[in-house]
Amino acid sequence: MLGFELLDHLTHRMTGPVMGISRRAIPMEKPGLRNQVCDDPLLPDWLPQADKDSTIIHCAGLSNPRKYFDNMASLAAQEIAPHLAMVEGLVEKGWLGHLVFLSSGGAVYGDVSTLPIVETAPRLPKGHYGLQKLILEDSLAFLARRHGFRLTILRVGNPYGATIRKREQGVIPVIIDASLEGTPFQMFGDGRALRDYVHVKDFCVAVEKASLRNAGATTETFNIGSGTGTSLRDLIDLVTAITDKAISCAIHPTDVDVTSNVLDISKAKRALDWTPVIGIKAGVQQLILKAQQRQTI
Repeated sequence: MLGFELLDHLTHRMTGPVMGISRRAIPMEKPGLRNQVCDDPLLPDWLPQADKDSTIIHCAGLSNPRKYFDNMASLAAQEIAPHLAMVEGLVEKGWLGHLVFLSSGGAVYGDVSTLPIVETAPRLPKGHYGLQKLILEDSLAFLARRHGFRLTILRVGNPYGATIRKREQGVIPVIIDASLEGTPFQMFGDGRALRDYVHVKDFCVAVEKASLRNAGATTETFNIGSGTGTSLRDLIDLVTAITDKAISCAIHPTDVDVTSNVLDISKAKRALDWTPVIGIKAGVQQLILKAQQRQTI
């Protein structure tokens, strides 16, 4: 759960107060973490009346890239309008600070012919998940121009290594579980498409640096990833080599997943002074060690 990871990271790195806003209590008690539980975090009643310039990191939204909607009206009503209403509600309360919006570098671009993908590449999402992110990107940019708040859009690759897992997020832990438990891995596609995996610790540092960006009432977009591509078959081979346990695969066709996706992160390196430091091999080794430790408890 990226929101929890960010709350934990920013609490210990930022000089000012950090507050999480969520529907449920944080899943793990840690000293110093402050979190406010709301029935609906998209209703901005949680913003103090005197708060006019805080930085808000917007993590809410669809988390399952294969989520399907029967029609566009349902997508707009359920997953687009509430987010825009939240931001308009913040502005009505007098807030004109800095909004950091977590978008998707893995779904907004769709199929591309040239890798790595730069921020100016066409955005042609294949599924409702990517489409929702695209519409929110453009709508938030419109609101930022109209009202004068700062907006930073982070198109994040495939984060992995989170302390808390959500069932529909994170293929790497699923592969590790399949190896250690001897269960089949459900593979969508042929497993040869490349993905850009970024460790959650590197992701959190990127968000920290983006939240400190101070460039007036402007909108900027950054790719946040590793800058390198890894296929599912690469991951399976890597996990197999580390655990010395073969993984069986059940292959399913898909028409929603993009082909290959590797992000060009040179803009983030240059403008945010951010570079990922945890490579895929080291990150996977850490996760396998933790999973093995859980098995022995």
